[in-house]
Amino acid sequence: MKIDLSAAAGGYQKQWQNAGALKGHTHEAAFSAVLLSKADYFWRFNVTGDRTRQKISDLKVGAFLIGPFETSENAQFFKIAKGAPFGVIYGDRWIKSEAQLSETIAAGRLTGTVADYTKNEEGFYVRNTQYHRATEVPLKAYICTATTGSTCTASTSTVQIGDVNPDFTLGFNTTAQWKGASLNATLSWVKGGNIYNYTRQWPFNELRDKVIDQSGKPATSCAVTWPTTDPTCPYATGKKPTAYYSSFYNNFAGNDYFVEKGSYARLRELALNYALPTKWAARIPAADFRTARIGLVGRNLWTNTKYTGYDPDVTAPGGGNPFAYRVDYFTYPAYRTFTAMLELGF
Repeated sequence: MKIDLSAAAGGYQKQWQNAGALKGHTHEAAFSAVLLSKADYFWRFNVTGDRTRQKISDLKVGAFLIGPFETSENAQFFKIAKGAPFGVIYGDRWIKSEAQLSETIAAGRLTGTVADYTKNEEGFYVRNTQYHRATEVPLKAYICTATTGSTCTASTSTVQIGDVNPDFTLGFNTTAQWKGASLNATLSWVKGGNIYNYTRQWPFNELRDKVIDQSGKPATSCAVTWPTTDPTCPYATGKKPTAYYSSFYNNFAGNDYFVEKGSYARLRELALNYALPTKWAARIPAADFRTARIGLVGRNLWTNTKYTGYDPDVTAPGGGNPFAYRVDYFTYPAYRTFTAMLELGF
């Protein structure tokens, strides 16, 4: 890893060192069965699966955050610390529970009591004095990290907000053949794990996300005139000011608003082939062909997921950067393709 040479007065400021060790284990399983086998037909079914867990077993420097953008301080949220799992996302949380609210007040980051705050229509706690007004904004959750007696003396908003590691992955493949026709299908299933949706976070700075279009919310009945005597106009029905949604941009720093479930199932390939009778192949001009096969192959035909981005099968930017996985940053989705095939044999 790249280590800061803090004592360096000049020259190189960083150095690559073997300053840590990673310990992991992977469990794999495979199953294959021939379901039918006769002279004219054949059917095989295969299942493969794996599950990987990794932990940083040794680290000769202090804990730090890294990736997926090493050159951007506000876009680093994978925590590297001795004893920590590899692939855990750290960032800010927005207060969505009374327990988070109480802890943030105890940390000295908010004043008053729980009664001074309201959970709004979107599930976020806001100040009573700002609720349904132009000043309404979500509030960050803090935890106390140091105390003196009963007083919190240090706190942080940077906590674990996700884990990119799937619970498991499975692959299904089947091959069937009946006389000259054959079918091959491959389906993959990724269960669990999170995806960080940077592709969605970026447009919040320009107010271009779909959530900002609030036409589906009830229309306000107040007369929108300026200055208005009603401070809740036009927000009394649950519409939010643009500054409310701008808060989630969070200076492009990681936060749980953009952590999404990463489960998905995808039909990666479906191929259908047909071997023409030998006498048909012999009639093809230009050469003495003995076999001929035609086929159609479709790839990435179907995806089932709750992920709101274009493609849940993301590895993010960074090329060979091992910290840049399952982070969606304007990653172009996989193509859906159809390919026709003609195979001739002598």
